[in-house]
Amino acid sequence: MKKIMCLGVLMVLMLSGCMKGNDTENTAYNLRNDNTNPNYMSNNVNQDVGPMSDQNPNFLNLRGTSMNDASNRNNTGRDIDIARDIVNGTDGFRSESIWINNAQDRMTVTVDTRGKLNGNDRDKAIERLHTKLQQALPRYSFQIRER
Repeated sequence: MKKIMCLGVLMVLMLSGCMKGNDTENTAYNLRNDNTNPNYMSNNVNQDVGPMSDQNPNFLNLRGTSMNDASNRNNTGRDIDIARDIVNGTDGFRSESIWINNAQDRMTVTVDTRGKLNGNDRDKAIERLHTKLQQALPRYSFQIRER
């Protein structure tokens, strides 16, 4: 009797376990057909995240600071060097300080006349310097200050 009872329980378990067969459409979780929750898993990755230096505001942004940098950002340090070379290459002037404002459209150049120029000669020389700077760096408007 015990053998028949054990055999009967074993048959019931086997039949109940094999009743569904390979019907995984109704039993397995299917993420594509889940309409109850939003689907956060996606292969559409946004590739336009910007350079690594723009991700953390505590890092210095070094784009546009080297001569070989291909970024389209203006390198204001190089523009200041060009203006300094033009001022120092002009007779009677020496560059003191050169500043670019935050909007990057106005450059303030402070020059020392070395005491060689007086009156009209100084005014004409400053006008020539202004013209040279405007030709070399046309994107800026210049304000020349004397010391």
